[in-house]
Amino acid sequence: MRIIVRFHSQGGGPAVSQESPDPHRESESWTAVTPGATNQPPYHVTSSGGPSVDSPSNHSPHLSQQSEDKTPDAAPFRTLDPYDDRPPAQYRSTSLGPQVRPRGQGDVDHYSSAGHSAATYPADDGSASYALLYDRHVPSVISSQEDETFRRRFPLEDTREACLFRYFVEEIAHWFDLCDEDRHFQLAVPRLAHHHPHLLNAIFAVAARHLSRLPQYRTPAGILYHGQLIPKLSEHDAVEYMLKCIPALRHFHDIDDDDYRDSIIATAVILRQLEEIDEEEEDASTNDSSNGHGDDAHFQSGKQVNFLPIINAVLRSSASQALFGRRSLIQAAYWMALRQEIYHSFTRKQPPQLFPSPDLWHSASKANKTVMHTVQVAKWRWEDGSEREWMRLMDQQNYLEYEILANFRPIFKRTADKAKGEIFPTIWYGSNLEVTSIQQSIMAKSVLVAENPFLKAPSASRASWRRAENDVRLLLLELCGIALCHPASPPALLNAAIGIQLYGDFFTDRYERQALRGVVEKYRDARAWPVQKLLEMFKE
Repeated sequence: MRIIVRFHSQGGGPAVSQESPDPHRESESWTAVTPGATNQPPYHVTSSGGPSVDSPSNHSPHLSQQSEDKTPDAAPFRTLDPYDDRPPAQYRSTSLGPQVRPRGQGDVDHYSSAGHSAATYPADDGSASYALLYDRHVPSVISSQEDETFRRRFPLEDTREACLFRYFVEEIAHWFDLCDEDRHFQLAVPRLAHHHPHLLNAIFAVAARHLSRLPQYRTPAGILYHGQLIPKLSEHDAVEYMLKCIPALRHFHDIDDDDYRDSIIATAVILRQLEEIDEEEEDASTNDSSNGHGDDAHFQSGKQVNFLPIINAVLRSSASQALFGRRSLIQAAYWMALRQEIYHSFTRKQPPQLFPSPDLWHSASKANKTVMHTVQVAKWRWEDGSEREWMRLMDQQNYLEYEILANFRPIFKRTADKAKGEIFPTIWYGSNLEVTSIQQSIMAKSVLVAENPFLKAPSASRASWRRAENDVRLLLLELCGIALCHPASPPALLNAAIGIQLYGDFFTDRYERQALRGVVEKYRDARAWPVQKLLEMFKE
């Protein structure tokens, strides 16, 4: 028996059904047909077979005749003012950007998925348990969800929720805004949450998950945050808040309001961050359930639904397509979703399921061009693997380094002095945006160098392998050096940990391995994600 979750590509709600495997019957397709539709698919669907023969550089716009300087600007949009007291509905712009068409008139798909536009997502055992939890717990919160807007007023009266809200704004939001100069998740999302309970509950959920882990705030009486005592804050609270978000996510298509749609995609992206935090701990919870704890063990451990299909369904709806060019928050959420795909792809060693359309390249910022490139590298690594695509990506990598990121120069840089016992170089950058962009580029280059398909040829020499391994080691040392030099940016340690997980076994020197373990331990101390599996790599 398996759970099948289908999301309507045009914005319909998910359909959940239980099916027994039947090798003689294909799953019933679920497609959407718009008025006046032709036989062509409503959206561009990314091919899984690499670049087409007829377009050898379809992802490398810099090779075309149009120069970067002459690239048309992105469709205009108005950034939400976090200090604007007007109701959210009045934020709406009435002008469509030049790249936006009215709904139903051939909208361009900016959010190409690695699957089909009407996708079927088989859930794993954890999601099956989640479905049982949904039936058990969610109906009891739906009625209270309807009244939450009226019960929660700002200033918040509940001390715990006020602390969680502040913790999100001060400690978590910058994780989402790493490549966003307008800081939507720190400024616009909290303001939007005043009017949308599901978004507010998502903020509470991820904040509760983080704050309940941090030892520096723990006291015998409970969590003490900025002088305010939270007596009973646990991971159970994070699950409770998450469950309160589900009704809105299931029925997002029922409300045709631009700000509501903004809030839905922001909610899904925030909850997917919560989902990522729990990934490693799910193995332990599965063992607990096999020892007799059953569904309650899944509930206590935060077993959750896969939020990527929800993100994909919202983004691929015709309403979101029409809004993309003029709603800055939807754009910010989309780029964050792509960065989440990089994390998921690199840690799970699977191709990304959300893939950017090449049309976005010219309008993307420098930082987001790096995100696009890294997603393409991940897709090549775990899906394509062709020599031709590798050559295109290496060309694009060089273009990023020498053209796009040329102005992202460090404030200070010094090589490691081995005589003094130094392992990592010292590299300072001026902003988190620069740190993230450079680290993304280093991660992508590490994969391209380490997985060079030409090194697998029989004619490849051992010396070529040794050079590639040494180049990857130098890249990882630089990646870790950047992370250690920017302690105020915990996501920098996350990127370093991803690189170590991929190619930490390239290091054989005892002192270098000890230094890498120290980076992982610093990452563990940040309590962002569990790192037990990563630490096992360095057991002597």
